[in-house]
Amino acid sequence: VQTDTIWHKVENIQFTNQLGKKVSLDDLNGKIIVIDFFFTRCPSICPGMARAMKKLQDSFKQNDTIVQFISISVDPLHDSVPQLKRFSDKYNIDPGSWWLVTGNKKEIYDFALNELKASVADADVDTAFIHTENFFLLDKQRVVRGWYNGFDSTSQSRLVRDIPLLMLEKDKKRTFGQFLKELFNRS
Repeated sequence: VQTDTIWHKVENIQFTNQLGKKVSLDDLNGKIIVIDFFFTRCPSICPGMARAMKKLQDSFKQNDTIVQFISISVDPLHDSVPQLKRFSDKYNIDPGSWWLVTGNKKEIYDFALNELKASVADADVDTAFIHTENFFLLDKQRVVRGWYNGFDSTSQSRLVRDIPLLMLEKDKKRTFGQFLKELFNRS
């Protein structure tokens, strides 16, 4: 993982999700956020990224109140709500804890480049068409805490470990053992 202690809090952005609902980062107050970028017609990395994100979602299925997954379309012209819904259904995505979203292309690209620093996380990213293998991890205050390669199992393991570590920051008095007990005792 690559991290930086001077990351800033990302600005709010509004989208439309796969259910046609208007959603925004402001709606996720207090949640850890994992973001990636995709497009539904992608023949290369997007299916693999979707499978990796699905594994993440399944890992936190019993704790979907602590983490939100967001896949942002970089091709909003073609990725309509029905198209996002078809993609969602194909991967058996729970829309409650994983939004596939579309929106204004300029706003999405500005968010990717200026807020998440996608071109820093992936030096090979094409700024004219954001297509990166990285997951971006934001803490409860929407501060970017790191990025993780979606095709690297070690990186994925770190992401699964780092999500609960960020949740621990919520209550410094709570021990890791107490947190794990709560994590695995939820139904």
